[in-house]
Amino acid sequence: MASDVAEVAATPDNAIVDPDYRAPSWFKVLTSKASDTHSKVPALRNLPFPAFAIIALLVFVNIAVWVGVGIVLHYHPALISTALLSWVLGLRHAFDADHISAIDLMTRRLIATGQKPVTVGTFFSLGHSTIVIVTSIVVAATASAVSKEFDSFSRVGGIIGSSVSATFLLLLGVMNLYIGYRLFMRMKRLLRTPPGEELTDVEILAGGGPLFNVLKRMFRLIDRPWKMYPLGVLFGLGFDTSSEIALLGISSIQSARGTSLWLILLFPLLFTAGMCMIDTADGALMMSLYSSASLARDQIAICYYSLALTGVTVVVAVFIGTVQFLILGASVISDEEAEKPFWKGVNALGDRYDIIGGCICGTFIMAGVVSFLVYKPWRRVVERKRTMLVPMEQPEEEDAVLYSEIDLIGGSVSTPAPKVEEEQSPKR
Repeated sequence: MASDVAEVAATPDNAIVDPDYRAPSWFKVLTSKASDTHSKVPALRNLPFPAFAIIALLVFVNIAVWVGVGIVLHYHPALISTALLSWVLGLRHAFDADHISAIDLMTRRLIATGQKPVTVGTFFSLGHSTIVIVTSIVVAATASAVSKEFDSFSRVGGIIGSSVSATFLLLLGVMNLYIGYRLFMRMKRLLRTPPGEELTDVEILAGGGPLFNVLKRMFRLIDRPWKMYPLGVLFGLGFDTSSEIALLGISSIQSARGTSLWLILLFPLLFTAGMCMIDTADGALMMSLYSSASLARDQIAICYYSLALTGVTVVVAVFIGTVQFLILGASVISDEEAEKPFWKGVNALGDRYDIIGGCICGTFIMAGVVSFLVYKPWRRVVERKRTMLVPMEQPEEEDAVLYSEIDLIGGSVSTPAPKVEEEQSPKR
């Protein structure tokens, strides 16, 4: 059967994947006009319309949020710098390594099931932001009491959140390692197949087999983009950003006495808007890359680019999962042990998580550029070898004499035996 990824990529960009969904007529008209406009812009037409639409929507939401916040802060100018800092923290946290790894890996996973998941990053970010908002409300409402107990509460939540995210990333890394092996074996089969005889029973790019059968129950839990929301909540229990917003709320109360709870909520709102915009863009752009229609028509190209990206995702997932477990270990060891150079290095990595996330983005971009540059010369060599696999055509009857005269292999010339026809003389 044909590859599910290829089928998804061949689906029109504005197609609705869920057959039970019925969009309102006004929405269909609006979507159709927007899609036509999008297709006429040369700089945007290569980006699938669903990906462009969700990114544009989040940009519009951020603008609307800032317009509303600007109106409110016009009467509270002392909070402008704190509001801007909250938004920047949201942008920064979206580049954290655990966000990028989880979103990219699950986007690839959902594409392999026949979906176009442009909202994976959105739901993950909203789940993560839920913890931020709830924590900010609690801290702002009971600042003095919670601030004393927040360290112990954050410690327990950090252990839970770090354990969940690290385990999730390591399992996805192992899954993608097996996927890479399956892709490598499929590439070997494709390269042994003559041109024009591509495999018709291409397996799902997400793999399968014994390892998948062991872990499939876990991954079945997330079979729709919206199910990334509870996963984002679990990731958010780490309090690596919730503590920042909570402390911003406390400092705002202390610096601007009499600040209402509703005004304090502007900070987590800005944080959520910034983080959702970047996470959504990450998921939508990765969906566009993984489900490119130009690649779907070429099985070798699908295998080549999927193999390259899978290799990067395996390294990233295993590295980040391992780092998270080490950071978790560093938080529970004794102070004397923590002074050793190894654990100091682990803590330094934890303090530079945003930089690690930026490096991951750069690694994906670099891998894509290198793969693109290497692909054409590599493909020319491969096609020459595949052409040699084409079986020699059998000669037609009318050309039998010509082929018998010239020995194509040995280069010798032979004279065909004349065809003797017996002529019967008439009886006398």
